[in-house]
Amino acid sequence: MKNNVNTSHAIQPMPLPIALLFFGIPMLLFVFVQRVVAPYLDSLGVPPLANFFVLMSPHILFFFGALIAYRMEGNPFTREAFSQRFRLNPIRGKTWGWVALAVIGEIALYLLVYVAGKPILKIIYDAVPDPEILNRVLGDSTTFVGYPLSGNFWLLGIYLTYYFFNILGEEFWWRGYIFPRQELVHGSRTWLVHGVLWAGFHLFSPYNALMVLPGALLVSWIAQKQQNNWIFLIAHAAINALAMLRIISGILS
Repeated sequence: MKNNVNTSHAIQPMPLPIALLFFGIPMLLFVFVQRVVAPYLDSLGVPPLANFFVLMSPHILFFFGALIAYRMEGNPFTREAFSQRFRLNPIRGKTWGWVALAVIGEIALYLLVYVAGKPILKIIYDAVPDPEILNRVLGDSTTFVGYPLSGNFWLLGIYLTYYFFNILGEEFWWRGYIFPRQELVHGSRTWLVHGVLWAGFHLFSPYNALMVLPGALLVSWIAQKQQNNWIFLIAHAAINALAMLRIISGILS
């Protein structure tokens, strides 16, 4: 297993208590935004489109938080330095196989947990359901952010804004900034620690956290073995593109 930890530019180890804060605070932020702020704004008559950007705000914070943390380590904003710190290595040859494993593996494990654990997941969901505001904002096969999808191509641009910050924000923050710091503490076991904590971050939606756990461990294992975050940027983009198909289909209908 590779463990070529980049220790340049003052990367500091991240002990477990600090990691709990780095994963726990974002989880609580999602809880606050989804279950307090967005419903309150909705009760005031704030339109779903505006609330969509409120719900998206944690991902925006991930993106800029990762860039600020990168700069605070003393790293310059050059392509070479940025690629080295965030492990954005070229994708060549067999690396595409790891991309495929990440995509297929995450989807397969997610569905496997759903099928095998459906009774338990239902109990958890009934106890702690997703906030209704998510359905109001995200819509269904015919609506999105309060507007009909049919013919409204501008709605694709709205979704692509989320798509950008969701993918780059999460991958830069979790696998780019935090994972290398955890490696300096946990060594070859980092994938296990990171995977469990990343699944725990999803506790703002408890049933989903359980479904995410196996895939989170797989992704973390690949991250440690391959030391290349382009794998997850591409895999994350591919998986989220499945949701984009609903938007495109609705617009073209």
